[in-house]
Amino acid sequence: MTLYDKRIKELASRAGRFPPPGGTCVSRTLDNYLCGDRVTLAVEEGGGRLGSIGIEAKGCLLTLAAATLICERGQGSTADALRRAIGDARALVGEGRAPPAAAWRDLEVFSPVHVHKHRHDCVLLPFEALEACLDGLAGKGDE
Repeated sequence: MTLYDKRIKELASRAGRFPPPGGTCVSRTLDNYLCGDRVTLAVEEGGGRLGSIGIEAKGCLLTLAAATLICERGQGSTADALRRAIGDARALVGEGRAPPAAAWRDLEVFSPVHVHKHRHDCVLLPFEALEACLDGLAGKGDE
């Protein structure tokens, strides 16, 4: 698998399909100042699970693909499940460890990033924005 394989490109091409939720939501914007990536993630909670997830992302294919994956797999998940997925993404990119959760098995598309340390932040930026949103929903780190 190459760094920018077909699956990464397919995920990245869908990044514009997730507008911000229409109701009350928590939104966080994070930047990667080294490469210019920027992600705004907005989440809406409903009944202990994430309802809608919207993104506005500008950046490389890896950032766009990770943001898309969060929107496609995260909706309907609990905060605990999402925090596990964030940990799985960090372990995959940082340590090369495969994700154990079936719902997030698609994280494997980022396996080649492990050996490209300078690209780790590109994949993790949307996950860090998700974590900041979850903290906001929990009442931690409010802006």
